[in-house]
Order: sequence, then C-alpha cells, then structure tokens
Amino acid sequence: MTAAARRRVLCLAGSLRAVSANRSVLEAARELAPASLELVLYDGLAALPWFNPDDERDPLPPAVARLRAAVADSDALLIACPEYAHGVPGAFKNLLDWLVGCPRFPGKPVALLNASARGSHHAQDALREILRTMSAELLDPVSGTVPLPGAGCDRASVLAQPEPRGELETLLKRLARALESV
Repeated sequence: MTAAARRRVLCLAGSLRAVSANRSVLEAARELAPASLELVLYDGLAALPWFNPDDERDPLPPAVARLRAAVADSDALLIACPEYAHGVPGAFKNLLDWLVGCPRFPGKPVALLNASARGSHHAQDALREILRTMSAELLDPVSGTVPLPGAGCDRASVLAQPEPRGELETLLKRLARALESV
C-alpha cells in the first residue's frame, strides 16, 4: 500500500498523567497499526486554554487552532480516555468543547478504546453521548477494551503482554477495515 492510500488516525489520550495507561496503549497502537493506517498521537491536551465561547472567534487561541487543524487533517479519531469519578476528565471534556465549533468535526469517524482493567464504562458511556451530540460517526463495532493495570503501564509493557497486545491488534484491524469504506 502506498503512503498516499494510508488513512490518518489522530489518537487522543484523555489523561494528563505523564505515564498513563491510555497514552501507553495509543503509543503501542502506533507500533502495531496495519500498514494502511498512520496513527498520529496528539500531545497538546495540557496546552489548551479553558473553553470560553467568547474566545471561539478568529483568531483562535494557537493551541486550539493546532487541535482543530490536526482533527481536520485526520480521517478518523481514536480516543483512549480514563474515567474519573464516573465521568470524563475535565481536561478532556475541555478538548471536546473546543471541537464543538470545529467545522470539520461533524461526521468524523471515531473509535473508543477503553484501557481499564476494571471494565469501567461510565466515561465510555458519557463519551458516546457527547460525541453523538457533536455529530461524530461513532465506530462502535470497532471500539473495544484493552485491559491494562493502570498507572505506570508504559508502551513496552503493553507490547510485552500477549492479551492486551492481541486485543489492540484486533481493534486496529477492525479500524482499518471500517475506514476502507469511509
């Protein structure tokens, strides 16, 4: 497959933690992705200003402009977000709030990756509701769980564990197939 035929997937980690299971699973995904996918990890979550509708005008805050450009340049999003107090962490909800006014977001294919070993579902349920409201194209058949032990789990440990690695490879293959028809 040529580089031009590759689908660009923007990976969004919902945690600000330096070594988070969610970021680690996305870093591992970049290494395991089929040749038809180019996974790009977004690293600007901490730089985003707090959402204020008064600031949603030209020129956008630079960090917001970079986020929206990254979303616009992608064929799909892959989100790995932790659950805090049965919900979406505030910093990640802030990112989503900035995308509400992004003209290239509606209809964007989005897959969710749950990295919780506890099978937590509240944040995943909330993300689905938020993303539906934002007119994302949720790829629920592609979304799934890659159970990781939590904090301190790095990319190398994700790749070294057969079960999470296998789950992640399966999810990425399903994502590649889903994007063939988009």
